Amino acid sequence: MGVSGALPNPDVATTGGDAAEEAALFAWVEAVCGGRLSAVHRTSGGNRARSWAIDVARPDGAVAEVFLRYAPPRAPGAEPYTIAREAEVYRVIAAADLRAPRLIAAHPDGNAILTDRAPGIAEFRRLTDAQVKQAIAAEVMADLARLHALPVGDLRLTGGGAGGRIADHVRAELAIWRAMYAEAGTRDGLIELALGWLDATLPDPDGPVALVHGDAGPGNFLFADGRLTALIDWELAHLGDPMEDLAWFSMRCVMEPVPDFGESLRDYARAAGAPIDRARILYHRVFVSTRVVIIRHRAVTGEPANAIVSRALNRRLLVEALAEASGTPLDWTRIESVPPTPRSALFAQVLDDLRDVIVPRSRDSQAVARAKSAAKVLKYLEAWDRAGADFAGRERADLEALLGRAVADETAGQLALADAIASGRVSFGRALAFFAGQAAREAHLAAGASGGIATRHYPAIREGNR
Repeated sequence: MGVSGALPNPDVATTGGDAAEEAALFAWVEAVCGGRLSAVHRTSGGNRARSWAIDVARPDGAVAEVFLRYAPPRAPGAEPYTIAREAEVYRVIAAADLRAPRLIAAHPDGNAILTDRAPGIAEFRRLTDAQVKQAIAAEVMADLARLHALPVGDLRLTGGGAGGRIADHVRAELAIWRAMYAEAGTRDGLIELALGWLDATLPDPDGPVALVHGDAGPGNFLFADGRLTALIDWELAHLGDPMEDLAWFSMRCVMEPVPDFGESLRDYARAAGAPIDRARILYHRVFVSTRVVIIRHRAVTGEPANAIVSRALNRRLLVEALAEASGTPLDWTRIESVPPTPRSALFAQVLDDLRDVIVPRSRDSQAVARAKSAAKVLKYLEAWDRAGADFAGRERADLEALLGRAVADETAGQLALADAIASGRVSFGRALAFFAGQAAREAHLAAGASGGIATRHYPAIREGNR
């Protein structure tokens, strides 16, 4: 969601969405800011929301640089993370010494918020200086420590838990995500396994309940000139365990690594004045990964290339997190190189055309993006052409061995496995070994589409990270 302070296009323009709806939103922004829109730039809005970076010219010549987030009304459901709730969070963090946007106004209907706009960008991967990256990460950790030290007293957020112990709030979050999973209406054995483990091993530490960001790490902060400028994307913030934010940070480091994650943990410990708790971070890595897999499980639409990469990466990370947190050794399936098929040359020719002809000659940025996405899908399909039938046969054989009976088809088998895991008829270790094999095969098929993240893992957390 990060945008720079300067807007490239001085014209007011909107893209997508309902024009009348957006016009009403922009009129509200003008009324709140006391001026006229002089520039509007549509930005990425996160999960379901639309967002705009807006300049408002006031009669005195001043320009207000603001950020508008809007989520269309949705039917009531299990998910409590609304724009109105995000406004609640902004009101709470206003009392903290944090680098974060300031809430200017919340729309009366609860579906939009207006904040000031911090300078900087969110693309941590753009930085090439390791020392600068490490220094910015240290600033993020210091701000997270300040957030976690914020007295929350009797604070209650909409849809959140109550109670005086950290465990009360973690349990409430588990209930929310279990309900969100159930709302999807389809079963997933890996999610069943993870939720069962999280319920059975929930830590109950002493210490104060903290307000946690709920999605902290690279991609969810802005920086400029080698310094942190703002923590952003507060939609998943809630009361809970401060170690959860360190788990989120490690998850986001898979996509955009810091040079030395162990040093970042030590930075946090120094800022917080207390050692980290490795076991609790490992527990929350499972919960973090489970959330991400549930989000994907609930999604009925999405860009195909992103869905391929996200499913393979996040299910593998969840299996790895479960194995480490539970101390379960896994013998990961080793997949040898798979020979080409008679169609491999055809796939290669189309991919070459996309890379060497279509993309270089296109002047339409959306067309270029679509072509690159199509290339990822083709890489996945080419891998499936080579190994898909064999992998499907192996998975069915593994599934039937685990269940101890034949299955009519893949759908029936996966449902039977979910039931067996939920009822305890399949042991944790055997189920996790099955999902490790599944994750290895999915990772192999998605490797070409995934690029560098295909071989990335959660950063190590050692006992000495204090």
